[in-house]
Amino acid sequence: MLRNYIKIAFRNFRNNKIWSFINVFSLAFGLGACILIYLFIQDERSFDGIHTKKDQIYRLDEVQSFPGTNTQNVALSMPGMAPALKRDYPEVLDYSRYFGNGRQVLRKDDTQTLIEEMVLVDSSFLAMFDFPLLKGDRATALLAPNSILLTETVATRLLGQQDALGTTIHIGEDQYEVTGILADVSESSHLQFDALVSMSTLISERPTFNTQFGGNFLVTYLLIKDGTDIAALEKKMPEFLMRCMPPDEGSTNVITDFYKLYFQQLEDVHLASMDIEHDYHNYRKFNGSYLGLFSLVGMFILLIAAVNFMNLMTARASHRWKEVGVRKTIGAQRSQMFAQFVVESGLMGVFSFFLGCLLALLALPLLNRLLDRELTLLHFLEHPQLLLGGLAGTLGLSMLAGVYPSYYLSSFKTTDILQGGQTDSGKSLFRSGLVVVQFGLAIGMIISTLIVLQQLNYINNKDIGFDKNHILLVDMNQSSQDVYRPLKEELLRGSSILGVTASGQRLGNNFHQWGFKVRGDSVRSLTPSNVHVDYDYLEVYDMELVSGRGFSQERPRDDGYAFVINEAFAKEMGFEDPIGVEAGHAWYPDDSLGTIIGVVRDFNFNSLHYAINTLSMVVHTDWNYDELSIKVDGNDIPGAIAHAEKTWNSMVPDWPFQYSFLDEHFEELYSSERQMRAVVTSMALLAILIACMGLFGLAAINTEKRMKEVGIRKVLGASVQNIMYHLSKSFALLVIVAFIIVAPLTYWFMQGWLDNFADRIALGPMVFLVGFLLAFLIAICTLSYHTSRAALGNPIEALKDD
Repeated sequence: MLRNYIKIAFRNFRNNKIWSFINVFSLAFGLGACILIYLFIQDERSFDGIHTKKDQIYRLDEVQSFPGTNTQNVALSMPGMAPALKRDYPEVLDYSRYFGNGRQVLRKDDTQTLIEEMVLVDSSFLAMFDFPLLKGDRATALLAPNSILLTETVATRLLGQQDALGTTIHIGEDQYEVTGILADVSESSHLQFDALVSMSTLISERPTFNTQFGGNFLVTYLLIKDGTDIAALEKKMPEFLMRCMPPDEGSTNVITDFYKLYFQQLEDVHLASMDIEHDYHNYRKFNGSYLGLFSLVGMFILLIAAVNFMNLMTARASHRWKEVGVRKTIGAQRSQMFAQFVVESGLMGVFSFFLGCLLALLALPLLNRLLDRELTLLHFLEHPQLLLGGLAGTLGLSMLAGVYPSYYLSSFKTTDILQGGQTDSGKSLFRSGLVVVQFGLAIGMIISTLIVLQQLNYINNKDIGFDKNHILLVDMNQSSQDVYRPLKEELLRGSSILGVTASGQRLGNNFHQWGFKVRGDSVRSLTPSNVHVDYDYLEVYDMELVSGRGFSQERPRDDGYAFVINEAFAKEMGFEDPIGVEAGHAWYPDDSLGTIIGVVRDFNFNSLHYAINTLSMVVHTDWNYDELSIKVDGNDIPGAIAHAEKTWNSMVPDWPFQYSFLDEHFEELYSSERQMRAVVTSMALLAILIACMGLFGLAAINTEKRMKEVGIRKVLGASVQNIMYHLSKSFALLVIVAFIIVAPLTYWFMQGWLDNFADRIALGPMVFLVGFLLAFLIAICTLSYHTSRAALGNPIEALKDD
């Protein structure tokens, strides 16, 4: 019997090619999209999953509330905090601090290699984290001062095939012993490094390091006893801070006015840190709330595809009532009719599932390029139960889609069917509801996509207060510091180089904050963001002075005693005119302050996720710069790079010329949003495609059903436009109803998303109108193919059987 059902199913598929094609492919598109979205979500949630103690590892974070600056959550902590926490609280079993030293050049004899990230960690690091150690002893590898662990790739580049353990290498003038070889760090780790150096190296040079409080410059990870009430432990932290950092004698300030400590579980570091600033060691940080959005998008796509499948199945079944009547006449039982429809829909579901897997495989390279990922379907080979579950779910869904039409049609009396007395009103209402659901979801996704594109376009084109285009950034080391002035002069000789300056920190990152004094009626202490710069920093970055002047080499006191502030800081100070006000760093004696010489228009030195903070800029020629900024001619970028590299290599031979562009760095700040745009845009296009495929199929079935009506209307003189209107109006009305239902929900949802940005667009009615019109026009164009064919057809063909 089953064989007979399958033969009849294939015959129906062959006789209704367009309907079968639309039904199979629309569901396959939905399933393929869900597979890809699942892979992306699984990849993001897999971060730091290799560590067996991940549920007990917490990062120590701070909430900083300094006077004169915005309240910030930061990922930095003080060196003395971890040892004191372990000493005073039995809940804290162990700790490891993580102190990044950035790029370094490693040397072995005449061979040298540049690594991106060298990190100092405590000896407990390998006991807390399960980074694979290929050679060496996990318990002792990081104990002794000047011990270093290299990743496998770095060791091969530097040492070749020789046995690395016990080898001596150099970093600058310092000598290190290789005590272990690590496997290359996985892409799914928020901590990325090329070499680990024992923290005891730093402690041997700075004996008070373990008791040092006051400066935040490293990351602390704590191993917390299993079962600890984290909220209760956090409530003990104010007392801890008060005890470790008591107020100075005579001071009314207490440390808890400025700091709060909280614990962030390891699994949350990658996905729940978008509100945390100074988060320098969080590779590929992602907005975890978007994963919920992507899951929702996947569900919507699957729902649209499933609704589409069910709608087409029921619509097509409504044209098979004569077949049902004939089969019932020759003795077919209701259960047999039921089984026939269920088998047909089940077969379609199976075809759709395997086609969906193939489509996902074909689309995966494009998705990886869009999202900068290395997603692979091999994940399903490692977890075959997922594939089997997906197949079972698809089979169940498709068979369920066959239940309703089989039940409905098999319930009619044979005489009523053969006499043409069957009615379709109830089922039409059901299908109409499904169309509303389909297009409601599609319209919501279209509008959401338009809003995301608007916000990202706003970010990309907003005047952020300085020129970030054609700025070449080059890391500096001590050798480049020593020759900075002649290096700058030589660089400026290039015709394609328009300006050269340097700074202690990069725009687009969180500038460091330290104490600042301002003299009014008395000396007031504030804590703005600070950056030390070269004299021509404002000119190279084209920053606008709203009052006062910029830095000048002709004025000796501008070195260390002249400050240019932003408008936000000027407003915070409360002076009507801050120019000439005495000010200086917190460590300057009150009687030896400098002067505020200028106010620059507010600019976004951080991403637009955060409000503009207060800022002070200063020149300190005796301080080292971290980065060289080279403004190049946009018409000759290759020439500028070539001149800069040649000049650098001749004057700084011991440090490789490594450059990047500032505008690319700013784009990276919004990588989560770009990836959200890519996913939502792709899924919105797919949603409207699936919905329109369904509408196309329904229009074909509906038009076929009403051909006699069309013929009669034409005989009675109806115009082509009138006929097309009558055939399309019911579907067009459903699209309008779908928009009315979904628009308020979309507004509420996207308003919440925009709240992630301190600087954002305002939601207006135009984007909703455009989204609706796009969906409406696409729906009308989809319908017009069948309606125009019917309207232009010969009425004799429609009426000849009557």
